[in-house]
Amino acid sequence: METLEVTLDRISRSGAAAFAMDGSNRITYWNKACEGLLGQPARHVLGKHCYEVICGRDGSDNLYCHTSCPVAHQARQKDDPVHPFHVRALAGDGRRKEVEVSMFAVPSYHPALTAVVHVLTPVPIGSEGDTPAAAPALADQQPAPDPTSEAAALTSRELQILRCLAHGQTTPAIAKVLAIAHVTVRNHTQSILQKLDVHSKLEAVVRARALGIA
Repeated sequence: METLEVTLDRISRSGAAAFAMDGSNRITYWNKACEGLLGQPARHVLGKHCYEVICGRDGSDNLYCHTSCPVAHQARQKDDPVHPFHVRALAGDGRRKEVEVSMFAVPSYHPALTAVVHVLTPVPIGSEGDTPAAAPALADQQPAPDPTSEAAALTSRELQILRCLAHGQTTPAIAKVLAIAHVTVRNHTQSILQKLDVHSKLEAVVRARALGIA
């Protein structure tokens, strides 16, 4: 099992914006990409509660982030992973920025020390209405990766599955949409992890977004 430091280093080297919080939901890590995305330097947010900094609201401007965060609780449950979701986060200039949030927990030797990592991806203007169900249909329409990149090693089927993963779809959902067996999806997923040199589906999604293929 990777340590929190190794996990955060991998994410940061991918160029993704990320931050982590401790068991009391106070921010303990805020990388340079996150500073650039939200315009808030680490020195201003470290030690503060996540909800105080992100001040997230949904698409209807309803309050999303608050002191008892159910999504953070869900992230800490081993059998109930959080699917990516959109939130309008507060930026340093007072404006709100639409981001997609991926969350996962990094266990420690004591449950109270379990960290929750947030990976933030900016949502392009006009794409807020996109839905995960539309992703498979669009997969074949997306341009092929640059043949000089490491993504060129992925097959067309692996790219389809990777894009489905990027939209938060589970193995059974992907198998149903692509009309293939669950075990086939798992085998392709393992191949994707090996080719991208990552250790989890979330890391694969982060790496794919850094490469511009998901």
